Amino acid sequence: MPRLFIAIDTPPPARATMIAARNELRMVRTDVKWEPDAKLHCTLKFLGDTPPEKVAPLTASLRALAHATGPITIAYSGLSVFPDRVAPRIIWAGIDDRAGVLARLAASIDDLTAGLGFEKDRRPFQPHVTLGRVKGARGIRELLGTLETVTFDCPPVQIHEILLVSSELRPSGSVYAVAARCALGAAR
Repeated sequence: MPRLFIAIDTPPPARATMIAARNELRMVRTDVKWEPDAKLHCTLKFLGDTPPEKVAPLTASLRALAHATGPITIAYSGLSVFPDRVAPRIIWAGIDDRAGVLARLAASIDDLTAGLGFEKDRRPFQPHVTLGRVKGARGIRELLGTLETVTFDCPPVQIHEILLVSSELRPSGSVYAVAARCALGAAR
């Protein structure tokens, strides 16, 4: 059974700036498992294990939603942690969504997938790109201090597609493969 999620990929100009910021944080010796360059994305909806018979209707529905939505413009900005600085678990790069465009897209996807039998999200959507996962306490205070000094801002970028991604769990970590690309707006 495929393990799926819906995401937007990080466009090349923002990805380069994000990688530079992540690499600066990596200089601190910590117990953090840093995400590889290829995995820098913003998850819009995690679906989990998905029955194979749901994949085709899900893909068709996502393509229709994407076509009706059109391209969106976002800006990546700021670095922080989840859930808080006292017990950080995730190091992330933020997405400035003051206009709520990405939040509305995530809500539409949540509604669409609920109609296909997937559970609705319980937590509010907070757009971000995971840079690393904290695995222990070593060096975390120093990392949090460094986090305050690293500048991370990118000019606005346009997003032209949403992705349906398959995640295969392996002992070395998860391996992602794009199961479907859904163009935002008219097919390109």
